[in-house]
Amino acid sequence: MSAKQESATRWLGKRVIEAKGTYMAASAFTVISATSFVVFCWYLSEFAAAWVDRGTILPDRLLYATLFLTGRYIFAHFASQLNYNAANIIVSKIKKKIYPLLLHNSQLDSTSSTLYVTRISDDLKPFYAFFIPYSIATVVVSSVLLIVCFWMETWVGIILLVSLLVIPMQMAIIGIGAEALHKKHTHLFLKYSAVFYNRLQTIAEIVNLDNFKAQYRFLSGKSKELSKATTSVMRIAFLSSTALELFVTIAIAAIAIYLGMSLLGIMPGPNYGKGYDFGSALFLLTITPYFFFYIRKFVSAYHDRNRALASAELLMPILNQEVASPVADIHEEISSFEIRDLHFAYPDSPVKVLNNINLQLPAKGLVLVKGISGSGKSTLLKICTGSLFPQEGMVSVNGKENDWSHQWLKENSSYMNQFPFIFDGTLRYNLFLDRKVDQQDDYPEFLDKIVAKKEDGWQTELSHNGKQLSGGEKQLVTLARMMLFPKPVAILDEPTANLDSDTIEVILPQIVQLSRKRLVIIASHERMFDEVADVTLNLNWGEQV
Repeated sequence: MSAKQESATRWLGKRVIEAKGTYMAASAFTVISATSFVVFCWYLSEFAAAWVDRGTILPDRLLYATLFLTGRYIFAHFASQLNYNAANIIVSKIKKKIYPLLLHNSQLDSTSSTLYVTRISDDLKPFYAFFIPYSIATVVVSSVLLIVCFWMETWVGIILLVSLLVIPMQMAIIGIGAEALHKKHTHLFLKYSAVFYNRLQTIAEIVNLDNFKAQYRFLSGKSKELSKATTSVMRIAFLSSTALELFVTIAIAAIAIYLGMSLLGIMPGPNYGKGYDFGSALFLLTITPYFFFYIRKFVSAYHDRNRALASAELLMPILNQEVASPVADIHEEISSFEIRDLHFAYPDSPVKVLNNINLQLPAKGLVLVKGISGSGKSTLLKICTGSLFPQEGMVSVNGKENDWSHQWLKENSSYMNQFPFIFDGTLRYNLFLDRKVDQQDDYPEFLDKIVAKKEDGWQTELSHNGKQLSGGEKQLVTLARMMLFPKPVAILDEPTANLDSDTIEVILPQIVQLSRKRLVIIASHERMFDEVADVTLNLNWGEQV
C-alpha cells in the first residue's frame, strides 16, 4: 500500500473517534444480538435432538429458542440504527468543514461543488455506516464463536479459524485493484456529471444552433466511457463475492462432513462421547453459517471502503489547503476599492479572460457588471471575492497591496453565484444556520411565499443541493441568507436568472436597500438594474467597453 493510500486510510480512521461513543453502544448491542443467536441455536438443537433421538417434544425449549431469536433481531436493529447515526455524525462534521472551502474554491463551480459533496456523502456514509461496524462485528462475533467452537470441538474451531484468516487475505488482494477502479470511476462521475448538467442547461441553445447531433455523439461517447468504468467496478464486486462464497461453502461442507462422519463412527473426533453428541453436533453445524454472517457483510462492505478511499483522496487536498496567516486589521472598514490594469488567465490557458480592467468602486452602492456570456463577468466577481488572485495588475482595498486586499476580500465578502449552494438540513437551518433567533419574523418578508408552499414549513428537510426547491426559491433563500449575515461586500452573479417577473419586482428593492449599507456588485442582464446602478462596467470578451 502506498503512502498516499495509507494517509487516506489514516484520515478515514481518525474520523471514527468523532462518534466513538455511538460505535461502542452499537458494538454492545451487536454482542448481545450474537449471544442471543447462540443461545437460540443451543435451545433449538436441544429441541431437535430430543425429538429425533427420543421422540420427545420439549415445547419450553422451542419457546426459549423463539424468544432468543426475537431478541437477536431486536438488538441487531438497535445496533444498525446506532451505526447509521454514527455515520451521520461523522459525515455531517466533514460537510461542515468542506462547505465553506468549496464555496470559495476557484477551481470548482457550484454545480461541480454540489456533485462533489453529493458523491462524497454517498461514498463516505456507507463506509462509516457499514464497513466500520461490520469490521468490528466480524472481529468480536467471530472471536466469541471461535471460543465456543474450540471449547466444544477443536477441529471445527480450526476449520473456522483458517477460513477467517484466508478470506481477509483474499479480499485484500482483490481490493488493491478495486481501489484503483473506484478512484477512476469517481473521477469520471464528477467530471462527466458536470458535463451532462452543462449540456442540459444549454439544450435550448444547442437546438437553436442545430448542433444537436454533434452534442449527442459527444455525450454518447462520455456516457459509454462512464458505463465502462461502472461495469469494471461491478466485475470486481462479482469476483470478490464469488471467491467469498467458494470459501464459505467449502468450510461449511468440511464441518458438516466431519461432524456427520464422526456421528456415524467413521471418523470419530477426539472429543466424541465427551464433548459432543448429536445435539452438540447439530448446535455446531447451526452456528457455523452464522459465523460467516458478519464476514459476508464485511466483504460486501469492503467495496464501500474502496469507494471511501478513492473519495478521501479527492477530498483531502481540499480540506488540507494551506491557509494564509491572517493579516493585520482584517476587519478594517472599507473606504475605497480600486481595480487597476487587471489582467487574468486561468492556469494552463493562453487566453486571457480579462484584459486591462480599470475601475473605481464606491465603499457603498450598487455596481453593475454587464456583458454577454463568456465576457469574463463571473471571473471578475470571483476576483472581487478573493477566490481568484490577480495575476497582473492591482485589486486594492483601502489602498493596500494585493496580498492584504485578497485576504480582506475573502474574509469580508459574501458571494451568490448563478446556481446557489443549499446545505443539507432544514429550510430554517439554511436561512439562519446556527444563529439563535428570538423572533419568528426576523427574516426578509419575501420568504413567506416559500414557507407557505412547504407542508413542513421551516422544518422542511433539504438535501442534494436543495432539489426540493425551484431555482428561484434557491436564489431567494441565498439572498435572504446574505441579508441576515451581512458583510461589507455582497457579490451576486445573475441573482434574477431563475426568477419570474413578479418575484424580480419584489427582490429588486431588497437588493437596492442592501446597497445603501454596503458595496453590492452584480453581474446581470436585467435591465432594471441599469436604472439604479451607481457604477456600470461593460465587458466584451474580457475587454472593458
